[in-house]
Amino acid sequence: MTSQERELRFVTWNTRGIKDTSKLCQKYLQWLCTLKKLEADIAFIQETHIGPKGYKMLEMVKKSGWKVYFTVYKPRSKGVAILIRNDVPFEYICHDEDHSGSYIVLFCHLYGELYTLVNVYNHIKDRKVLYTLKEYLQETAEGVLVVGGDFNIVLDSDLDRRSSAVCTGSSALRIILENFIASLNLRDVWAHLHSTDSGFTRSEKDSYSRLDMFFMPGNTVGRVSSCEIYKTTSHRVDQKKISDHEPLVLTLIVQQQPVKKIPDVASMVVEFGYNGEPDRRSGKISGAEILSAIKSLTESGEQRPDNLTVEHYKKFRCPMTEVLKINYNLMIKNKWIPPIFKKSHQSRNGHIFNVDYLIFSLILAQRLKVFITPSFRNRKKAKRDLSFKITFANVPQKIKCSFLTSSLENLKPIHPAPPQDFSILQSLLRESRRSSGKFRRLRQSCPLTNPILTLALNQLKDQILRPDSTASISHYRHVLLIWTETNRIGTVVRLVKQFKEVSGIRLKMSLNNDICP
Repeated sequence: MTSQERELRFVTWNTRGIKDTSKLCQKYLQWLCTLKKLEADIAFIQETHIGPKGYKMLEMVKKSGWKVYFTVYKPRSKGVAILIRNDVPFEYICHDEDHSGSYIVLFCHLYGELYTLVNVYNHIKDRKVLYTLKEYLQETAEGVLVVGGDFNIVLDSDLDRRSSAVCTGSSALRIILENFIASLNLRDVWAHLHSTDSGFTRSEKDSYSRLDMFFMPGNTVGRVSSCEIYKTTSHRVDQKKISDHEPLVLTLIVQQQPVKKIPDVASMVVEFGYNGEPDRRSGKISGAEILSAIKSLTESGEQRPDNLTVEHYKKFRCPMTEVLKINYNLMIKNKWIPPIFKKSHQSRNGHIFNVDYLIFSLILAQRLKVFITPSFRNRKKAKRDLSFKITFANVPQKIKCSFLTSSLENLKPIHPAPPQDFSILQSLLRESRRSSGKFRRLRQSCPLTNPILTLALNQLKDQILRPDSTASISHYRHVLLIWTETNRIGTVVRLVKQFKEVSGIRLKMSLNNDICP
């Protein structure tokens, strides 16, 4: 390095929480002191364990000389943060964060040069986060891309793991990670500099592995001057380790730029001059979700209420993600949807919606589908004859608000836990005419209609299930199949009629090929 060159020191570290614990009463101060000892300019912290009521803990880091950008998720799970030391020449542009706290993407200028900084905590049971992040970065990443974090898998089981236990072959998680780095042309920086060495960032009893990594594109990895694993292990008996992970330190050579480039993803936000207050709620709509929804849409060729087309959104999809994200999250926060946003008109093929309504509805529909997707594990085949087939009547459907609310509240938690707050649906769905606000219309062509109807079928199935009855849903056909004893047929018919009254949904059912009222 010449006397004119500067360096940036990046640290990635899974601290397993940042708050003081009963076993480590000064943990908060210790990890901050370690960052200072490492002379970190930028720190990627994983497993912050910051929930909606505890985020002020990270805001306190600002008083210790850092700028902080972080996700809010749960107080005992996930969470990531990016810290930038105050004396580093830094300018914030925009950022995106995963709705379940698994990653944060920060677009910024460092020494006037454009950077895309990505901090990842890849939960061992999550099979979608790296795919979602890959799709987003392929569209948005510009400047110097630095990806760091805890990926919960090793890339090479022979060199990156040492264990007394017998290790099996490659896992699904490794295949996902390999696809992630190949699709973005990334290099494992530590392995690039230490090709024949064994180094480990995590230890547990007699097991050692290198789960924490920095990745950079092949065309910029030449700017790396060093990448080392820092051992925090103390020889003092009375001092406990902060985490079972060790920090990984990356040093980059800075190339100062005379002109500051604005990434395409932020161009509209910069133009509009938006500078709102930070939103610390969990489960917010992410730019990655918006981008994915836009790419999935196709143009019907019919005129929309606001005269904007799918092609328009697709053409400007990258910069529009930030603007739409701000609007959608404000709607969710305020629990209010402008009437013009829900406007649609009827055509021979169904309702025609504005594209921004379709995008928002599609994101919420995808989230809802996660909770109602059928499991094929331990599925038992009925030993009795098929008794009923229940499906939806071919008429315009509406649903009682009270039933929709209770059905959403009864959703069973799943892991890894996605956002479960669907209260905005009451405002997003149009009110049924002459219903005094008691019903919401389930309009044809709305992305939310099918998952809501499937949710209703799930509720009916749960009511009918008994030891002498079994039921199954054909999700693609929207048909509930029921097998029951002959002496219980009348009870099932009564339950279906009650369900119609409670839900407001029109059903038709067949018994031995005869249509029941």
